Amino acid sequence: MKRILAVGLTALCATASLSACSGRDTATAAGDCDPGITDTEIHFGTSLVQSIAGPQATAASALFDELNATGGVAMGDGKSRKIVYTALDDGYDPARTVGNVRSLVEQQQVFAIQNLIGTASTLAVVDYLAQKNVPLVFPMTGTDELLATLDKRPVVAGAVNPQTGWEVAERAEQILRDHPQAKVGVLYPNDSMGNGSLAALTSALDGSGARIVAQQSYEQTTPSVDSQVVNLANSGADVFVNFATASFVTQTLKKTHELSWKPETYIYSGATDTNFVLAPAGLDAAEDVHSFSWIYDASSTDHDQRPGMRNWRAFAERHADAIKSTDTIAATGYNTAQLLVAALEQMKGCTRADLLDSVQNLHGVTTDLSIDGVTFDTSADYPYAITSMAPMTFRDGSWHYDAVVTRSTDR
Repeated sequence: MKRILAVGLTALCATASLSACSGRDTATAAGDCDPGITDTEIHFGTSLVQSIAGPQATAASALFDELNATGGVAMGDGKSRKIVYTALDDGYDPARTVGNVRSLVEQQQVFAIQNLIGTASTLAVVDYLAQKNVPLVFPMTGTDELLATLDKRPVVAGAVNPQTGWEVAERAEQILRDHPQAKVGVLYPNDSMGNGSLAALTSALDGSGARIVAQQSYEQTTPSVDSQVVNLANSGADVFVNFATASFVTQTLKKTHELSWKPETYIYSGATDTNFVLAPAGLDAAEDVHSFSWIYDASSTDHDQRPGMRNWRAFAERHADAIKSTDTIAATGYNTAQLLVAALEQMKGCTRADLLDSVQNLHGVTTDLSIDGVTFDTSADYPYAITSMAPMTFRDGSWHYDAVVTRSTDR
């Protein structure tokens, strides 16, 4: 089956059947199977901002193509199926995400939504998917809301960012260990993830010698956070906890460096990309910044002797016309695609409930790029796949990893 990677659909296709636009029929269920799966194929869809996250879909699609060329994934029910993968561009606009996901479910009749990008996009569609009983597997978000509302939204499994509350708790432990009397300044987006992060940090520092002396929020639509950084610098904070995402982290690193403000800085794990976040600020501006990760940084050659990294480099070389081996966003897509394949290999039926059961029961899974000591582990009552991660510090142009921390079940 030819790969389907649909981005930037025309207005005509937005109002017509997407199967007609793609030039193929949608998958129909066989026997007791759910829509989107047959004895030979299984269909997944995603929605993402093509201008930034497009390499994730490209890498995932290329991996699925390679598997399809050898007959597909040998699944747990004894059948081998080819993965048909459709990615639609939403420009990181949740309203467009809603339209894309509705089209994928109702017209394409995909089996599940895979690796949806972003908290706002995820929350915009999760209730709809719950109503339709369509799984949302490996979404890229760590918002606590997924856990808090799991009973009402049981279709979500395997989110591929750390749960916000857990990541913040680990960060607070670092601060209290290294800076027990810290004066903390906080920057956060005014959304579910940002507000949840601030609340979790406030709770974690309560009763300690460290205290939050300033907090600044921003809207995702704001053009600049320079004024917020100036306010934080003027507060006397000596620790900067930065919950900003994407280009806002770049802005804060630039502005902090320009002001010669040198607090101990901790950034959100979802905004650590060397190529697209740190380098545009200037690598000097990112020196000694702290964060967390679960996969090795593909932009660095520090780990090229590792078998998994060699596998990634060889894969990227085979697809050099579309994928750069140093593209960390593409590497993230490759990693998440490997997690989906691991779930399919143990999926013992052909219903959406079978997929959810499999994604919720990954134990000790490693991938080509997972950091030594990191495994991906899931359960039915915890909708995140990241339960271990490595603290890391940016030094001399690359990330350096410390001993892996693992989430305890009481968090």
